[in-house]
Amino acid sequence: MNQAFRGRAILRGLFLFPYVAPVIAVAFTWVVLLDPFSGALNAILQQTGAAGAPINFFGQREASFTLLGLEFTFPLALTTVIAFEAWRYFPLSFLFILARMQSISGDMYEAAEMDGASPLQQFWYLSLPQLAGILSVLFLLRFIWTFNKFDDIFLLTGGGAGTRTLTVDVYEQGFALANLGAGAAVAVVVFVVLFTFSIVYFRFSPKDEG
Repeated sequence: MNQAFRGRAILRGLFLFPYVAPVIAVAFTWVVLLDPFSGALNAILQQTGAAGAPINFFGQREASFTLLGLEFTFPLALTTVIAFEAWRYFPLSFLFILARMQSISGDMYEAAEMDGASPLQQFWYLSLPQLAGILSVLFLLRFIWTFNKFDDIFLLTGGGAGTRTLTVDVYEQGFALANLGAGAAVAVVVFVVLFTFSIVYFRFSPKDEG
């Protein structure tokens, strides 16, 4: 996306769609597509023989599969929610990283290419150190926002099937159960954890080499 080619602006716009679309619209779309009875994904999996029965992606806590004679289980609903979060909020990281890449002088890459550096070496020794600062900022922001995540979780699973977060617990304790003391206590725990993490981050985070 940092290189010039025909249709780049359109492709960049498509990359931003998940982030600019209303959360209730994209969450409802995922719920409909992954519905165990009428969802398109379940229909495809069953018609191709990949699944023998409907899969409740947002309602099934665990799923089992066999590999080399060994049976494994993984958190199905949590994995699906993580996939949704990665898809929806990747454009934010894309914008930050692209903006930083565009500010890096091309002279460094030209000099490295003349010295015989491979694309992988250029990425490892030139691009990655220049992106360290912005990547650390993205890590901080995404950690805080994900730790405080409520709307996506509530719309997709309601906090069930092993996807409950502390903010969902604050809502249920404080509003659904009218237990304001418990809700406030959980909110204080969230604040303490994020405050401690922020202090550690600012103390040890890498600095931008730009």
